[in-house]
Amino acid sequence: MKTGTCPKCGSNEILTNLALKGSDSVQPYVSVTEPEPPNRPFIWVPKFVQSAFHACICGTCGYTEFYAIKHQELNEARKNGFIGK
Repeated sequence: MKTGTCPKCGSNEILTNLALKGSDSVQPYVSVTEPEPPNRPFIWVPKFVQSAFHACICGTCGYTEFYAIKHQELNEARKNGFIGK
């Protein structure tokens, strides 16, 4: 629904790329983290990828879709074994 018509009501009155706001100026996000290696070194800091979202909202019925901003980075991390936490 990024552009075009609403899949729920068919309206073309779509508000796009709206930033999500959270409490205390923290936006909602998702995170994937590198799993702990079997032979973990003494000092190990896991790598991670985080992404905020933007929303698209139908101005007629309110149907809403969320899109991860760093979707490609999240997918690459998933392919490298990172997991959601």
